[in-house]
Amino acid sequence: MYTAKRIPFRIIAPFAWRAVLFFVVYSSVICALYLWAGWTFLAVPFVPIATIGTAVAFYIGFKSNSSYERLWEARRIWGSLVNASRSWGLAVMDFISMMNAQVCYSPADLYRVQQILIYRHIAYLNALRIQLRSRPIWQEDTDIGAHIVEKQHAFNHGQLDKELSLFLHDDEVEYFVERQNPATQIIKCQSKQLRELRTAGLISEYYHVEMERLLNEFYNQQGACERIKSFPFPRQYAFFSSLFVKLFIAILPFGLLTEMSKVGITHLWLTVPFYTVIAWVFYTMEVVGDTSENPFENSINDIPMTAICRNIEIDLREMLGETELPQRVQPVDNILM
Repeated sequence: MYTAKRIPFRIIAPFAWRAVLFFVVYSSVICALYLWAGWTFLAVPFVPIATIGTAVAFYIGFKSNSSYERLWEARRIWGSLVNASRSWGLAVMDFISMMNAQVCYSPADLYRVQQILIYRHIAYLNALRIQLRSRPIWQEDTDIGAHIVEKQHAFNHGQLDKELSLFLHDDEVEYFVERQNPATQIIKCQSKQLRELRTAGLISEYYHVEMERLLNEFYNQQGACERIKSFPFPRQYAFFSSLFVKLFIAILPFGLLTEMSKVGITHLWLTVPFYTVIAWVFYTMEVVGDTSENPFENSINDIPMTAICRNIEIDLREMLGETELPQRVQPVDNILM
């Protein structure tokens, strides 16, 4: 997620300079052919081109709104995970007690049980984060935002086994990394331990149901993330939006020739700067839609899952009474991952 108010030129330039160079050369060639080669037939009425431009603008607007909706839905999902995670920490600390325990547990043993449940949940969130940031086979490797992130060592989202080893025993880490969907299996392990605690009398039947409900909520939110991740933005909308923009950019200078020639033959070269600006605006609108449609692509427009996971970790470990806590994730070059 880009956090600054303005996007600097060093981020815009890598994806813009080739397009701008093409627009300048393309329009200059057309103007030269009109003036020096006498190809006056290149000038066409601007009205039909303007009509096409209006239609393309509406189509790009629809695509941009749809892309933003996917991005905002992903952020709402992770907001729900934050709320449910805090509720989980509260339930672990308050619901698990020795009130009806069949075996006497020391306070240290009870604390250890609570710590295992909370640490395993933190591992679950990080496993989900790493799974979502894997690159699907249908995703193109052309997003400049993803390339910017890849160049920064600070944005390395880590390997699954190393991340899980921070919160789980080695035997659990080895088991989970071999599964097709580690996050799903971690929740299953949480449910298994809750059942064992219910049998031991450390949680009541009512509290057991409530904590299982929270686990189901995690599954629901995980499924919502996986729905966005595994289902790309409909290709028919993405493809034709790109096609229509390219078509409009290709025919636009011919209409501008007509309009500039009305002002005077000396003003004909104004076609180049005006065309470059208009074409770049449409091109950028298309790029913005493309870079927003996949909120888990590990790009500068990504949902800041690393920061969210760290914030949840701090909250839950504070519930455990820990004082040596990790620092919150800070933006690097105004990018928060």
